[in-house]
Amino acid sequence: MTNEQHWKQRIERLETRYADSLTEQEQLRLLLDQEIEARKKAEQESKNKANFVAFLSHEIRNPANGIIAMSDLLDGTDLNQEQRSYLDILQTSNESLMELINGILDMSRLEAGKMLVTSNPFDLINTIEDLMYTLAPQAFQKGVEVVLDVESEIPLFVVGDSLKLRQIFLNLVQNAIKFTHEGQIVFELRRLPSLHEDRINVGFAVRDTGIGMTEEQAARIFDVYSQVHEASNHHYGGSGLGLAITKNLIELLDGRIEVSSRKDEGTSIEIAMSFERYTNIPSIPFEDDVLNGMRFLLIEQEPVSRNVIASMLEGWGASVECAKEAIAGQIARVQEHEFDIVLADRVTVSEDEDFRLLSNIKGANVFLLARLGEKVEDEERSRFRSIITKPIRKLHLLNAILAMDKNVQD
Repeated sequence: MTNEQHWKQRIERLETRYADSLTEQEQLRLLLDQEIEARKKAEQESKNKANFVAFLSHEIRNPANGIIAMSDLLDGTDLNQEQRSYLDILQTSNESLMELINGILDMSRLEAGKMLVTSNPFDLINTIEDLMYTLAPQAFQKGVEVVLDVESEIPLFVVGDSLKLRQIFLNLVQNAIKFTHEGQIVFELRRLPSLHEDRINVGFAVRDTGIGMTEEQAARIFDVYSQVHEASNHHYGGSGLGLAITKNLIELLDGRIEVSSRKDEGTSIEIAMSFERYTNIPSIPFEDDVLNGMRFLLIEQEPVSRNVIASMLEGWGASVECAKEAIAGQIARVQEHEFDIVLADRVTVSEDEDFRLLSNIKGANVFLLARLGEKVEDEERSRFRSIITKPIRKLHLLNAILAMDKNVQD
C-alpha cells in the first residue's frame, strides 16, 4: 500500500467517525430537547394542578365558611337535646372538612414549590410553650399527662420561620394526643452542637406512651393519604395528609426527622433543625445558683413529670426530696419547717387526707400543681401560696418561687 492510499483510508475513517459523531450529537440533542419539553410539560401540569386545587379549595372554602358561621349562630340559640346532638355532629364535620381543605392546599403548594420560607426573629421556647398550652387540655381530658422538658441553653431569640415550625409541632403533638390513651406525652427541647458561630442547632422530641406502631407501619407513616392505624379498634379518622405535610415542611426548612416506635409501647419522634443566631441573651435570665440553699418537697405520682420538675429545681441549685404521695412523716417535717416550699400535684393528692392536713399547716409554703383547664375554687385556692399550671413553664415556676421568697424577706 502506497502512502497515498494509506492517508486516503485514514481520511475516510475520520470522515466516517465524524459522521457518526454528528449523528450521535443529533441524537443527544434530540433526547435533550425531549427531556426539556417533558420537564416543561410536567412543570406546567404541576402548576395547573396547583392552580386547580387552589381554585377548588377556595370554592369549597366559601360555602364551608358559611356553614361554619351559621352553625356558630345556631349554637347560640335555644336547642333541645336532640338538636344539640345534631349540631355537635355538624360542627365536628365542619372542622374535619376545613382540616382536609387546608391539608390538600398545603400539599399542593409544597409539590408545586410555591411554599415560601420566611426568616424573622422569634422566641423559640415561648412559641413551643404557647403551642403546648393550646393543646395540653385535650390530653388532660383523656387523663394523659403532658410534660415540657426544656433546656435553658437556647437563646431568647432565633431567626427562622415560626409559623411553619408551629405547624410542624401542631401536627406532631395532635397526633401524639390522638393515639395516646394513658401515660404521658413529653416534649423535649435541647441545644445541639454547631460548627458555625452564627447558627443555633436545636433538637426537638415528641415522645408518647401511646399505641405505637410496627416497623411496617412506621416505614409508611409519612406516605400521602396513609392511615397506619385504619384497621385499629379505635376510629381515629384523619385525611392522612398531616404527617406527609410535616415531613415536607421539615425538609423545606433543611431539618431532618427520625421516628422510632414499638407497638403498644409508644412512639418517639426526633427532629433536628438549625436557626440563624439573633442574640446571645439567655431564655432564662437568672444565674444557675439562683435557688441555692432552698429545700423543696415535691409530691408527684408520675415519674417522668417528677424527674423533670426535680431536674429544673436542682439545675437552679436547690435541694429536692421527691415523693409519690404525702405521708405522715413528711407532714411532721413540714411542720418543723424542714422544707422551704412544698410542690404538690393536684391529681396525686386531691383525695389524700394527709395532704389536707399538709395544706393547712400554718406558715407552710405549699404550691399546688394544677393541670391547665382544671377549675380551682376560691376556697381551695386560698389554702395555697401559689398555683402553678401544668405543663410547667420553667420561667413561670421560677418567677413564682422568687416572688414568694421576696415576699417572705419583705
